[in-house]
Amino acid sequence: MPLVKIFHGSDFTEEAVKQVNQTIHLALVGCFQIPKNDTFQLWIATDSAANFVNPNYLLTSEKRNSNFIYIEIFCGPGRTVEQKQLLYQTLVEKMESATSLSKQNIFILLNEVPLENWSFGDGKAQMIAF
Repeated sequence: MPLVKIFHGSDFTEEAVKQVNQTIHLALVGCFQIPKNDTFQLWIATDSAANFVNPNYLLTSEKRNSNFIYIEIFCGPGRTVEQKQLLYQTLVEKMESATSLSKQNIFILLNEVPLENWSFGDGKAQMIAF
């Protein structure tokens, strides 16, 4: 059920897009126990010159650079703090090893959306019982 938006300002090859998508999906399957066929990922290109991202806000080591991506995950409520922390850690570790992205350049925001606020088409709220 998660809907993932990936905002990026850099050019990504088709192979890099596949790697990022697969990494995000496998992390969600492993950490949030979502179904394997539950994949909704949208890539949104931004103009790097128009982005204002502090290069070292809340980082203890290296700085962010223009290869920065912002991953926004909309999901249902109910995950523990530990599950969320595991997702963040898993995502950056696997993404860093599968792509040219550094962990400093991977920003993740998790939005928990109540089940009645989801419609997957047909004008129905499929996640709740009527």
